[in-house]
Amino acid sequence: MQRLDANDRVQAAFAEALFHGGLPDVALAWWRGYASAHPNDPTVQLRLGELLSRNGLHQEALHHFQALDESVDEPSVSKQIAVAQAHEDIGDRAAATEAYLEALAARPDWALPVAGLLQLQQATVEQPLESQAIRLLDRSDVPDHEAALLNYALGKVYDARGQYTEAMDRWHEANRLRRLIAGEPNPASLMQRVESLVRHSVNDLAGLPVLHADADEPQLVFIVGMPRSGTTLTERILGSHPLAHGSGELAELPLLAQSLRPELQGYQPAVWDRPTTRESLQGARNAYVRAIRRGAERDKRVLIDKAPLNFFNLWLLPMLFPSAKVIWCRRHPLDVGVSIYSENFALDERLCTSLDGIGRYINAQERLMTHWSKTLDLDVHEVNYEDLVNDPEPRAEAIVRFVGLEWDPRCLDFHKREDGVQTPSRWQVRQPIHTRSIGRWRHYADHLAPLMAVLEQTA
Repeated sequence: MQRLDANDRVQAAFAEALFHGGLPDVALAWWRGYASAHPNDPTVQLRLGELLSRNGLHQEALHHFQALDESVDEPSVSKQIAVAQAHEDIGDRAAATEAYLEALAARPDWALPVAGLLQLQQATVEQPLESQAIRLLDRSDVPDHEAALLNYALGKVYDARGQYTEAMDRWHEANRLRRLIAGEPNPASLMQRVESLVRHSVNDLAGLPVLHADADEPQLVFIVGMPRSGTTLTERILGSHPLAHGSGELAELPLLAQSLRPELQGYQPAVWDRPTTRESLQGARNAYVRAIRRGAERDKRVLIDKAPLNFFNLWLLPMLFPSAKVIWCRRHPLDVGVSIYSENFALDERLCTSLDGIGRYINAQERLMTHWSKTLDLDVHEVNYEDLVNDPEPRAEAIVRFVGLEWDPRCLDFHKREDGVQTPSRWQVRQPIHTRSIGRWRHYADHLAPLMAVLEQTA
């Protein structure tokens, strides 16, 4: 094994920090050079491809993975998994299936391609693949994170077949494994953050500088709400307008919030006491505008940030972007809960691995949005998921007109777009609007007592 000198170790540490730092465009620019200096390092090359995907460069990511030499990744199977996931981002189900099958052929009984195939096929899964997944879960040598993925995927298979108890059993096990990996949920930390936001946004934000709206800037739109509440669907509808551009789930607003007012993230003001000046706000505004313009053509009049958890950061908008518009997506909380519990969310979202934790997140969101509506001068439009899918055209038209655009029927053809989607809704939003997910929670009503109990605390 090649030994790294001190400079190499510093470079490697900096690369990792950039990779996990939340600013994908900054990380990508640096990683291109870093990867060119390490052409035979499989981790470096695969992570460069992931950064390309995070920046919305899905075709370039796919070509990067496909071009990797065999010597970069000796068994070549990790490359095939990356190729399969890139095809999923692009929306090519057949090509993704083929790539997963190639990975499985190269390394039989590997849980990752099995889970990928189960997720793609669901109700059409054939018995040999399902039996293979169950056999793998009976083995003790399958890593916890791979076993979790298998359980999530098998749950989707059972759900599609109407075997709801079996599906929930699999999701319980998947989330148990996720808690082993990431740690137990910490609702006290969430409550502390919410209390800090409510307290400091009332006492400490009054009198801070406010920037004037720039008439030459595009209309900025922030789509917020719980994950799985229709945020991706709403963005796809609005982003299908020829004068609008969906910029994805940007990391910049939460990072700016922490930089400008750390006490609102739960830190002690005495430790972080520093003034918020007009200059610091202008710098934050410029940085954000650069980020949301990434990939947008110059003629776009509306730019969309679809980071659902920005409901934590809306206090920033009146200071930075007084003309911003907010779309709040809402959905039956029990449907939200089931949908989150059945998905493999990022490891740092530990509250998503327990039903009561999901309930606390829903309650926190409701409390904050109610608080902002009373204390901030925000232009907010509520989108009810059930209303939107039951009566799409007038609801979609209301969204489009809210952001200052004329109605365009192409907004309802969002499922025909060929650009990439990386959220768990990637396959749903490639279909026309449907109502099949409404009331899905009723299939699981006997299993949702922890979620219901928490939600009832604010009923």
